[in-house]
Amino acid sequence: MITARRLRRFLLVCSVAWIGACTDPAPEPAAREAPPDLVIINARIVTMRAGAPVAGAVAISGHSISAVGTTNEIRALAGPGTEVIDLGGNTVTPGIIDTHNHFAWGALGERAALDIEYPAVTSIEDIRNRIREIARELEPGEWIESSNWDAAKFEEQRDILASDLDDVAPENPVWLLHTSAHYGVANSAALAVAGITRDTADPDGGVIGRDEDGNPNGILADQAMGLISSVTPPVTTDDFVRAITAGVRGLSAEGITAIKDPEIDQRHWDAYQQVAENGDLTVRIATLWRVPDTMSEARDLLERIAPITMPTEQGDGDLVVSAGVKIYIDGSGTARTAWMHDDWSVDYTETDEGNTGLTYLETDVLFDQIRLFHEAGIHIGTHAIGDRAIDFTMDSYARVLDDSPIQGLRHSIIHSNLPTEHAMNLMVNLQRQYDAGIPEVQPAFLWWIGDTYVANFGVDRSLRVLPLRTFAERGIRWAGSSDYDVSPYAPRHAFWAASARQTMLGTYGENPWGTDESVPIHDTLSAYTASAARQLFLEDKVGVIEVGKRADIVAWDRDLYAIPVDELKEARPVLTLMNGDAVYRAGQ
Repeated sequence: MITARRLRRFLLVCSVAWIGACTDPAPEPAAREAPPDLVIINARIVTMRAGAPVAGAVAISGHSISAVGTTNEIRALAGPGTEVIDLGGNTVTPGIIDTHNHFAWGALGERAALDIEYPAVTSIEDIRNRIREIARELEPGEWIESSNWDAAKFEEQRDILASDLDDVAPENPVWLLHTSAHYGVANSAALAVAGITRDTADPDGGVIGRDEDGNPNGILADQAMGLISSVTPPVTTDDFVRAITAGVRGLSAEGITAIKDPEIDQRHWDAYQQVAENGDLTVRIATLWRVPDTMSEARDLLERIAPITMPTEQGDGDLVVSAGVKIYIDGSGTARTAWMHDDWSVDYTETDEGNTGLTYLETDVLFDQIRLFHEAGIHIGTHAIGDRAIDFTMDSYARVLDDSPIQGLRHSIIHSNLPTEHAMNLMVNLQRQYDAGIPEVQPAFLWWIGDTYVANFGVDRSLRVLPLRTFAERGIRWAGSSDYDVSPYAPRHAFWAASARQTMLGTYGENPWGTDESVPIHDTLSAYTASAARQLFLEDKVGVIEVGKRADIVAWDRDLYAIPVDELKEARPVLTLMNGDAVYRAGQ
């Protein structure tokens, strides 16, 4: 077992050794004779280029990278009108690409009147007090909605129940979504509006929480949440337009230049298009359409999106792209509804007897959906958290690829929290043969929801969650993401968490994840740049700093390869370029 101190030394040595082995590449010629618009000099330019991974400076002309080389070589290209930024030895990387970010919904949630996210609240009583104040200003029957509470961060160390909410809002329906977005709590007024009683059966792929007498306790998980969402006030395209417009520069401020929003419907698509047309979109957007539950509805969706889903044909001016579809296999690790081979754990050392999670649909329907979209040449992102769900997903990919060997669709395993040896063997084989089977993972889960996760995965399985070093050793390409707003989207959290593997509160010790699966910063940066660009079908345009690529670039406030691991979570951009435009400057 690697100790925390040895880990920090190992990761720092890895980074320094990697940098020391690289020399400035020969300068690439400027794309045109006119002086560049911007040069960044005296920097650690991490290009992500094979054979020339580090340079000292970079030049930008218009929307593109026009030269990469040493500081002296690039400085010589500058003219009287060229902006010159001396970075003082700090790191420059390609723009950060988040391959799983529910930004439309997350941005909407940021505008909620009720904030129930840690650290704004630290107890159920805090939430009760906030709801009481809001309810006083509302008419009977008006809804109170919010999201992102987490029982692991409450003083009470338990879920909110309907009984906690009924007396503070007796005449107002309340729906509070958990930070995982896989379960939530409704008060009795909301349960009544939805018609949920003790006689209501659990829907397929969902769970209605019940007290010891069999009465609904307010908890609704996975597909059961649809019973509430079908009766809450509707959210319109205009609502999403306002939320995206108000929040998108927050992504730029964290160095994010592209995202994949993995669960859209027509409202989100129209909203993103509108924000782009308004000139307010500062990131590239790839979208995945949520596949409905029935095969008939899935075929209707395919017919509707196939004409616009051609991610390999993105034009230079395309900021919003239909990239494929998303299919849910199982639930979540926080609600213990992900599909497992063995029973879930509870409280880290105990067993949730008889609970191996669930599948959203019957497995034959899930396979038929995967086959339908694969044979149509559509990229698929499949949500699979539990080890059994991941095995099913990889087996399904292998079957459809064997029957229809289509290259380059880059089907992904979203989350891929606990892959088995069998699953990883298939990842290796399918990536080599078909460019498919790519894990899209969220290192920040280890931190943000880590205390809940280790409690549910248990002592032994926790050591195998997100096996990033094993991925590297096996040659498995993975892509990074946040799953915002399940966890914050700032990539600095992932940079740190992938190396440190520590939970937020340390409820079950300093390193319940262990450190054997920790990786150095370069691995994580590669997953969020070059690898992630491939998952958005953008590798010909971004993800690498080289001449001719679009200038999606981040200049950081420190040298990410020279600082202690603990400082990674403090790293922030000083400049973010998207398409050559400065979409964020620190202090402005």
